[in-house]
Amino acid sequence: MLNPVSKWHHAVVAAAAAFVPLLVVMGIAGDGQYSERFEAKQIVVTPGSADGIHIHEVDDIDFGNERRHGYIRRVPVDFGQPIDITASSPDAPADVSEQPEFNAVSLQYEIAIRVGDPNVTVTGQHRYELDYTLPEAQVSKGVLALDIIGNQEEFDTGRFEVVVAGMELTDPTCSVGAAGASGGCTLARDGDVYRVVISPLAAGQGITIGGTITNVSSPAAVPTPAIPTRRTSRRGVMTAIAALLGLLASVGTFGVMRRRGRNVVGGITAADAAFGSGAVVGATRLVTDRQLDAMATTEFEAPRGMRPWHGAMLLHEAIDHDTVSAWFSDQIAQGVLQVRGNGEALVAGPHLETAPPITRERITALLGDNGEVALGSFEPRLRTLWKQVEAEQVVAAKGSGWWDRHAPGNPADPLLPSLVSFGIMVVVVFGVAWAFGMRHSFLATALAAVVLPLVVAVVAYRRLLPRRSATGSAAALQVESFRRFLEASEGKHVDWAWEHGVLREYSAWAVSLGAAAAWGRAIASSAVPPPEVSLNTMPLLMYTHASAFASTYTTPAPASGSSSSGGFSGGFSGGSVGGGGGGGSSGSW
Repeated sequence: MLNPVSKWHHAVVAAAAAFVPLLVVMGIAGDGQYSERFEAKQIVVTPGSADGIHIHEVDDIDFGNERRHGYIRRVPVDFGQPIDITASSPDAPADVSEQPEFNAVSLQYEIAIRVGDPNVTVTGQHRYELDYTLPEAQVSKGVLALDIIGNQEEFDTGRFEVVVAGMELTDPTCSVGAAGASGGCTLARDGDVYRVVISPLAAGQGITIGGTITNVSSPAAVPTPAIPTRRTSRRGVMTAIAALLGLLASVGTFGVMRRRGRNVVGGITAADAAFGSGAVVGATRLVTDRQLDAMATTEFEAPRGMRPWHGAMLLHEAIDHDTVSAWFSDQIAQGVLQVRGNGEALVAGPHLETAPPITRERITALLGDNGEVALGSFEPRLRTLWKQVEAEQVVAAKGSGWWDRHAPGNPADPLLPSLVSFGIMVVVVFGVAWAFGMRHSFLATALAAVVLPLVVAVVAYRRLLPRRSATGSAAALQVESFRRFLEASEGKHVDWAWEHGVLREYSAWAVSLGAAAAWGRAIASSAVPPPEVSLNTMPLLMYTHASAFASTYTTPAPASGSSSSGGFSGGFSGGSVGGGGGGGSSGSW
């Protein structure tokens, strides 16, 4: 009990340290921050059947950190609805589906060609090849006026290559940029083909090519570009880094807080530490809570000069529900208060008039004019007394001399709020980064890997910080040794306590030190007459009727309120961006 950190505290901190590495392993975070973009595009334009143009696209798309079904190409129908649509991919699903859509910007219908599987998602870098024919491109008129891509392109393209094959052109033209832009690129002859390379093409920029077609022939073969170099996954390395950072943060926090909370003990032996102090024994040393806990023995006598709530405070190093409950249990043991019936109400005990004046005054105010407080429903007077006792215990803890630093109920280490505030700030920043798609950032992931376990460790291990003085360590050892006696007690020990007139007191100590269940079992196996059991174990009602006491001093939650109740026209010039047919946009879905 003197070691406030259990295996569950360590388990919670370990889970916090493992959380970010697990996100990395699952590919949810820390894979490196990559935006969606087209690494490269190659558009090959060749004569199609009859009056059409055939388009062959090679699209190298990097989905970045997003999970997508695949590639989407939107094609306007001003050159007719695309036909002969096929697609393939060496590394991703390539099922084809098409659906008409109305483009509210260009005010024309388009066919959305989706390549991919609606039931499967992919991420990272992939290649798609797409073929389709625009059947009404008016090649027979001898004019090429084709929008390769419109001005609604979703992503940047690192390298955009356009090749025209199987056509002889005079006065070839090329325009790139915003709608209406003219020039900016050159569609130049390259052997048997015409070629233009734009590197890069920004999102929102379009490309239009044009020229006079003087002859149509079988197109020359156009080599397919090499697949761009694939990224090497850093997931394994980042997982290891995140795990190491989490381990260092959690273990380091535990080590620092345990060191700051080491207790002073007097003398050399455990007996010196428990029954002496630095002033009496001489030499002192510092020990951790775990080491102090190992010094405790088993003592059948209650600590002298202490009340049960002192014991609860010394063990838990906190002023809370347990210490105040221990105070009430002690008042019942002393006969200042008693519980009527089977935990129905608190009433005055036979020794109320001999209680200290401040206690007598408070109990009298608590019981009020009718001389009792019913348990089980909220009673403001009990809450008032509860708060008064809690405040008094805070003052007592500070003046007890049992702590050199961070006495229970008093301001904690100033480092704690700073660390928690910093942790909350970083968590908020990471949350914002997550919301804006930065969860794969190496820096954000590393920061989260450190801060999350650090903040959890500060909260889990904060009870290590109070530092007991030599007298405080001695008192704590006495209390823990007595708690172990109560926890391991048998019927014969209850018989002894009854015979020596300390059964009521020991029952109050059992409630205060968390040994009420074990002490109750020992009472059940004792030889104490039943009437005496009822009389002498009344303090245990604070344990058996804990919920009734809690509902009496806890402010009830407020009641929730109720609630009330297309066409096509010819005349393409091909001289500026957007001046041709076709075009559209591409992206992911």
